[in-house]
Amino acid sequence: MDLDKYKTINAATDQDNENFNAIRCNTVYRPQLHITPPYGLLNDPNGFCYFNGEYHLFYQWYPFGTFHGMKHWMHLTSNDLYSWNEHGSKITPVENYESHGAYSGAAFVEDGSAYLFYTGNVKNGEERDANQCVAILNKENQVTKSEHNPIIKSFPKGYTGHVRDPKIIKDGDVYYMLLGAQREADLKGSIIVYSSDNLLEWALKGELSIDIDADFNEAYMFECPDLLEVDGQDVLIFSPQGISPKQERFQNRYNVVYCIGRIDWASLTFTVTHWDELDRGFDFYAPQTMNNNPNEPTLIAWAGTDGDLPSEQYGWVNCLTAPRKLSIKENKLYQELEPINETKLNSVLVNIKTERIIKLESLSFLLDIDFSQAENIAVVIFDDFNNEFLFTVDNESKQLTLDRSNYDHNEKEYEFGSIRSCSLTEKSKNLTLFCDQSIIEIFSDQGRNVFTSLFFPSKGNQYLKITFDEPAEIKATLQYVNGI
Repeated sequence: MDLDKYKTINAATDQDNENFNAIRCNTVYRPQLHITPPYGLLNDPNGFCYFNGEYHLFYQWYPFGTFHGMKHWMHLTSNDLYSWNEHGSKITPVENYESHGAYSGAAFVEDGSAYLFYTGNVKNGEERDANQCVAILNKENQVTKSEHNPIIKSFPKGYTGHVRDPKIIKDGDVYYMLLGAQREADLKGSIIVYSSDNLLEWALKGELSIDIDADFNEAYMFECPDLLEVDGQDVLIFSPQGISPKQERFQNRYNVVYCIGRIDWASLTFTVTHWDELDRGFDFYAPQTMNNNPNEPTLIAWAGTDGDLPSEQYGWVNCLTAPRKLSIKENKLYQELEPINETKLNSVLVNIKTERIIKLESLSFLLDIDFSQAENIAVVIFDDFNNEFLFTVDNESKQLTLDRSNYDHNEKEYEFGSIRSCSLTEKSKNLTLFCDQSIIEIFSDQGRNVFTSLFFPSKGNQYLKITFDEPAEIKATLQYVNGI
């Protein structure tokens, strides 16, 4: 066993802590309003919930390097979903039932406690085992692992050791646990379901049938299953691995899909009325929803599916997306940027009647554009060295396109291509672009289509260019993020 790879934060030396402090203080590439690790590697968001009057979020964290080592659960709290207080590792894998990492899971809030369900990862040579576990977060922000762990020992017959990422749903008096899994017979992805009447004793109920012949059925693994109600409909979200590209869909190494429909717990069937990819960009995976948000269902995801990222040289890698509020319109799941408190923004009105080039004061900004009077528009971020990051709306050919082929952010040629596109079903009229140092999130038409991408700009001057094909009245607002 690689002892360094499976080292926990409890074993950090004085030299480690000195290195950690140096990494934490370096701001190169660090977003201001997106979550990044203080040092090391950030992975999936976990335990996203509203509890005790504030938002709580955990994420998969390996402190000692920018590779995938022993996963801890880092704990954060916030009052506004953008300014987060860090509380360190609250689930550190020191028990035998989690000997090779505390893997992903979700929170369930009830009776004054937040129950944190997660997978204890165990490896025996080349063999993998998986235990389902729970820890309890109290109102003093203390986390205690249950004495009943593991609450589900190992994995059920008929499945491989790839069983993980518990999500808890309550229906009436019965609790259900969704788990991402892989069938043993055909090595295909699936979602299995356990049931309980007390959150501690669980019985296998069976496999969830998703009643549609869809491309995602070819996946070899379904990760991070999530289920919530949005505008009176059930929404099933999961991350299938191993799907070959299909036209403009599934262009990344790993992808995320959502299904709108209705779940029947008695028959373990999810009836699908519509499904699609959740994000059309390059860097979006393992999303988690907070369905007990007092305002609206909210989603946050991992932005970090690339390897060899430039931030690795500064001792950290990956970030989370901005929070997104969810709604259903015309049987499609919309993701809209959660509003940012105006005190964090400094507005600059941009008047546009012809092409406009703006020298950017900062690469942390929010851009809103209303181009309802124009047919086609292009938004470009470029620098002094002819690197450019391009997003175009072509209402004539009914295409949205994100092109980073002229923005070299990776030492290696990008393995899965540098262009992402999405077909339009109706005219696009507005865009919101949220750029934050090394991540860009683009929301078209109040979140009907969303593109997420990491990018790592040069140290030269940065510019924003907005162009359109014919003279038109374009309304735009540029808001810089105040230094925090």
